[in-house]
Amino acid sequence: MNALGMGKKLGVLVVFAALLMCLGACGQQTSSTNASSSASASTSSASASSTAAANAVHVMALNGPTGIGMARLSQNSAYDVRFVGATDEVVSAISSGSVDIAAVPTNLAATLYNKTQGGVKMLAVDTYGTLYLLQKGEGVSSLSDLSGKRVYATGAGANPQYIFEYLLQQAGLEPGKTVNIEYLPEHSELAALAANGEAELALLPEPFVSVAQAKGGDSLRVALNIGEEWKKATGTELAMGCVIVRSEFAEQHPEAVKQFLEDLNASVQFANNDIDAAAQLCADLRILPNAAVAKSAIPKCSLVCVTGADAQAAVDGYLAVLYKANPKSVGSALPDKAFYY
Repeated sequence: MNALGMGKKLGVLVVFAALLMCLGACGQQTSSTNASSSASASTSSASASSTAAANAVHVMALNGPTGIGMARLSQNSAYDVRFVGATDEVVSAISSGSVDIAAVPTNLAATLYNKTQGGVKMLAVDTYGTLYLLQKGEGVSSLSDLSGKRVYATGAGANPQYIFEYLLQQAGLEPGKTVNIEYLPEHSELAALAANGEAELALLPEPFVSVAQAKGGDSLRVALNIGEEWKKATGTELAMGCVIVRSEFAEQHPEAVKQFLEDLNASVQFANNDIDAAAQLCADLRILPNAAVAKSAIPKCSLVCVTGADAQAAVDGYLAVLYKANPKSVGSALPDKAFYY
């Protein structure tokens, strides 16, 4: 090959090499651009999620009956729902403003109202009576049947004591005399004693009623529904659990509160009407120990979403009984009408 041919061939090779370099550079630029776009999209998605979380209504509930009605809400992105094990956590969160709405025992709601000087309002009653008297065997079907008997209970110096002793008095029985009551410190301890028959009569709340019955077999039965006994004595429901809202939040976001009540009602209906699914959800969220206990407990937790005059009548009567037994149990004063949303 002559010099001229050789030169042409070299020229073609140079151009070809240049094209390859250009294509490689373009490929790198495209990959870089795609990576940049992906990172940008990921950042935007994280930012959107963060914004959504920031805009969510912050809700808290206690594990157990007061939290069951809120289980379905945890699947709604409009709400940031947390379930906790201690009332102190709820009190701290509501007081600091880190939580907007909370499900709590009704007397705790009254206490918070008094301590914050109207800083919270009651939105709805979400739980009626959850207390039951269990008996290993037969013989008790009314409060009067308890005369001369020993009842084991929990909740000394708290709601269970005040409720039970009030009902005994209304039935003409004298706590400590005609009925011997022995208080134990832990629900779980009493549930175990009831299950093995060491405590023939045991006053327990759900879900410990279901825990005891699961272990105690068919001979451990519900002798008395304390909620029903309360209704016979007072004419109103036993309004043990409620939902409160920070007053400032309610004033600033009335539409959000209205929507929440609609969603809460739907969540309660879900729990009452689809017990299997609700039980599994409560187990997954650790609101209740496991799905089997949850399935047994939910029907006995009297889950409701009651607002307005019906709620107020039940709560007023309930708090009046607690106040008479121990003023400190409701924050040392009965709440006024401004307590109700």
